[in-house]
Amino acid sequence: MRIGIEGKSNFNIMKTIFELIRIYTHNKGHYPLRETQTYDLGLFSTLTKAETQMRKDVKECQEYERERLKYIAENEEYRDDEKRYGHNIVLAYRITEYELDVTKWWGVQSMRTYTADGQPNDECLLDYKCERHFKGRTPDKIRFQPGDIVEVIDEWRAELCVVGHAQPTTEDHANYRKRCWKRCSDDSSCSKAPCRDKSAEYKEGNCVFQWDYSDDSYLMYSLGEGDTHFHPESPMVFRPTKPVSKSLREKLRAKYEEMES
Repeated sequence: MRIGIEGKSNFNIMKTIFELIRIYTHNKGHYPLRETQTYDLGLFSTLTKAETQMRKDVKECQEYERERLKYIAENEEYRDDEKRYGHNIVLAYRITEYELDVTKWWGVQSMRTYTADGQPNDECLLDYKCERHFKGRTPDKIRFQPGDIVEVIDEWRAELCVVGHAQPTTEDHANYRKRCWKRCSDDSSCSKAPCRDKSAEYKEGNCVFQWDYSDDSYLMYSLGEGDTHFHPESPMVFRPTKPVSKSLREKLRAKYEEMES
């Protein structure tokens, strides 16, 4: 549960819940694209409780992996079965905060992702109702740059990609709003207020143009035919979870050069 503020003086208690999932894939899947599945680890009343359960699951998965390797080394039948059927690999964890008593999609209040060993990966603390605006990221919060090879992981896929553009910075946001203000004030047909008032001064509170959660995302290029680009939200972007071959790196760099030329 967290306390939100509505208006200037009325306090409203917003009830939220934290959903924890484990994202995994099968070891027989291959780069650049692997199918993923999720395992629901529960709903929690606080972020702390969700993270505590995540760390417990990380420990259990690591213990299972040690036992698996031990069985492989000692048991030929087990080793043959695994060679035939393979095994699952944990890729990441995700904690999504939802507002209660609203449609699930628009109830998203925040999203956090973690690596397979439970280390923080990235987070987006913007609500999907677009009530909290995205104002760009500071340079220290932008983890990847154009040309970097990354892995985009969600509940359907884990795909190697190359970064086309990183998230906009706080400076980008400020410049965007000033450009919008100028265009609007120069356009006599613009119906936006207060910038339609030619005497109005540009101020943060006066500009009606805003960014939302969807702007806190990367531009990615993936391998495939044609214009293979998409815009994953920042928490979905990870460092590659296993080594990337030289040939794949070259293909991804070639895709980047092709799309940016």
